[in-house]
Amino acid sequence: MSNNFTRRGFVATASTLGAAVGSLLHPQGRSSATQAAASAAASPAFAPNDAAAIQYFPDGVPRCTLGKTGIETSILGMGTGMTGGRPYYDMGEAAFIELMHTAFDQGVRYIDTAQNYRTHVYVQHALRGWKREDFFLLTKTPSPSEERVKADIDRYLYELETHYLDSVLLHCMTNDRWPQERAGAWKALQDEKQRGRVRAIGVSCHSLDAFKKCLEVDELDVVLVRINPFGKDFLTDDDPDKVVPVIKALHDKGVGILGMKIFGEGRCTEAAQRRESLEFVTGLGTVDTMTIGFTKIPEVHETLGMLADIYAKK
Repeated sequence: MSNNFTRRGFVATASTLGAAVGSLLHPQGRSSATQAAASAAASPAFAPNDAAAIQYFPDGVPRCTLGKTGIETSILGMGTGMTGGRPYYDMGEAAFIELMHTAFDQGVRYIDTAQNYRTHVYVQHALRGWKREDFFLLTKTPSPSEERVKADIDRYLYELETHYLDSVLLHCMTNDRWPQERAGAWKALQDEKQRGRVRAIGVSCHSLDAFKKCLEVDELDVVLVRINPFGKDFLTDDDPDKVVPVIKALHDKGVGILGMKIFGEGRCTEAAQRRESLEFVTGLGTVDTMTIGFTKIPEVHETLGMLADIYAKK
């Protein structure tokens, strides 16, 4: 990583100053991260003046291992597909990079992207100056055939300026016929994993039937599943009592579980709802990591503050 005095360097300096100020401002025995979490839970627009100086987790965001893959990453990821990716290219590259670096500075090392989001090049530029091997970089292909998926992988490597992809998923499976309908695409992913250009392969699911079918696919490394405590009105595959047992069964098989739609793609409009969902998902013990599509920097701070408080109470 560059040693030039960039925004990241400023944040590191600010963190030191913030810690010193925090020792005067925060009650004894209460960390600045815990104080921030309390503020986050109370206010949906949490954005303290010294937010950049807060280090929510002193050693960085906690890490997890994705099933039996052996791949490690942070328990929180940055999504880039909120409402199809539109907010990100609307905000422009500079704002996107600032948003991503806000999370990177805190130790977030999981990035979720996809061909359909049109954010690959933005992600590439956000990663410049950071160690590629520190990140879990996941993307997705909508292509149905072996030939097209192989061409996709070539393009993704170029667009993301990397020699390998940590994970590639078949994007948006909606029925239990996906293993047959995407047989060629799945074979291509298996071949790319064998070649070493992809480390872990899987699917993203958008129906309970598609998700349950994953239990029959032994080669599955990871799966991206919609999960929150609020059910279909908040864009999950079904009610939690139907989704959670499938998550557990896959987790028990050694499949890495990646959660999405934690905040229902913006439907959790109240801080209390967002807190409830974070507590629910982290409390399951079977969701390894989660991706959230933040579109504003204060949202990143709020979520990290809430997670810090939840983990401090575990």
